[in-house]
Formats: sequence, structure tokens, C-alpha cells
Amino acid sequence: MYKRKLSASSFVRKSKLIIGLDLTADMVGKDEPAIKAEKERLEREALGIISQTAEYAVAFKLNRHLILPVGLFDGIPRIIDAIHDAGITAIADIKLNDIGNTNKVIAKYYFDAGFDALIVNPLVGMEGGLDGVFEMAANRKRGIITLCYMSHPGAKEGYGLYVSPDGKKKPEPFYHYFARVARKWDTDGVIVGATYPEIITEVREILGPEIPILSPGVGAQGGEARTAIDAGADFVIVVRSIIEADDPRATAAAFAAEIR
Repeated sequence: MYKRKLSASSFVRKSKLIIGLDLTADMVGKDEPAIKAEKERLEREALGIISQTAEYAVAFKLNRHLILPVGLFDGIPRIIDAIHDAGITAIADIKLNDIGNTNKVIAKYYFDAGFDALIVNPLVGMEGGLDGVFEMAANRKRGIITLCYMSHPGAKEGYGLYVSPDGKKKPEPFYHYFARVARKWDTDGVIVGATYPEIITEVREILGPEIPILSPGVGAQGGEARTAIDAGADFVIVVRSIIEADDPRATAAAFAAEIR
């Protein structure tokens, strides 16, 4: 299972750091040669960051910042190959969120491109929503990570709502329900923002020790890596603080040491 791969990487590397490769490009109004040059720059920068920081990471997370401009079946497989060559895994942060057939098609593309795990939104439910994706992941020995509480201020408007799933029990926060769903589905991890350490602790109490918590929002969004780990997170996801640093290697090393 994918959660075991994360745990093994963490043990070997003595790290709890996941690095997000959210590099950005400006292609609006550019001609074809300029677009090609920008794509090549993004790929080159991503490979450079991987080369500099992989020894401190347990995984790399890629989202649409990089996937859309570089190309899912163009530059992205080369980036994933570099991650695999470093002995770690690649997570696609796509927050999959559609009906079942569409989800299956999308998941197949990402798995075919080489990704080891996908982040999905549990809001769409299992039957006719995510069931095919979970089945595909199991058959291909890939991972599924579910959202539980995101890192931005507006997360309370969705994940913080109070709900009664069966209309009978006392309403509870949506993120409590999503944590219980993660246990029921035996997911490979849940996302809880490092900007909300008190919610990390609540979710940990519901999850128990079996399902890892991955916490984004460290650095630029105001979350603190050590605080998130102390609250119950297993891994922190750091993006801008590393990829925009003058020395990504030193910055990644410092984060890894802080949460070791």
C-alpha cells in the first residue's frame, strides 16, 4: 500500500518532508517558440529542484501549476522518472471531484503518466463517484489520499460545515465525517492544513495511528512545520518556501531537520 511506501521513505531518509513543485509559467499571448521555451524552463527548474532536494524528501507533490503547461504525457513523465530515480514517489494533487466514469478516465491518465498516488475529494462519495478509482489504484498498487480540511481561510465554508449524514445523529463538522470516511475506506492518507493545528489533533484522534496526515500550508500560508507535526501530522508539504528559495537544498535540509 502507498502509505507503507511513505512510511518506509520516512524511516530511511529520517524525514517527514513532502515537497510541492508548484512552479508557474506565463504563456498568455506568447508565440509557439516562446511557449516551448517556457515549458522547457519549467521542466528544467523542476528537475533542478528534485536534484537539489530529493535526499531530504519522502515524496514530491505535483499539481496543475506544473502539469498543465509541461504536459501530462510530454515533460511530466520525465519529471516523474527523476523522482523515481531518486528512490521516492510522486503524488498528483488533482483533487479529483467528478462522477465515477469521468473520475476513472482521469485517474487512468495520471496513473499511466507514472504517478504513484492521487489526491481526491471525498465529497463525491464512493458509489458511482470514487469506487472505480479506488479499485484501479488497488489493482495498480497505487495510492489514494483524501481531502479532510484544506489550508486556506475559506476552508471553513465547506469542510467546516456541520452535517448529519443520516439526518438523525447530532450534526458534526464535515472534517470529522471525512476523517471517519477515510478510516472506512482505508485511504493512504488525508490532507489537513498545517494552518489549523487544532483540527489536525481532532482528526488524529478520529483516525487513530493507521492513516497518515499530510499537512500543506507550511511557510507562505502561515503554517508551521514543527507545530503541525506536534499536533499529530505525519508529513508536512512545503512548496513556495523551498522552490522560491535562493538555496532550495539548504532550505529543504532545514525543514527536514526541524521536523525530524
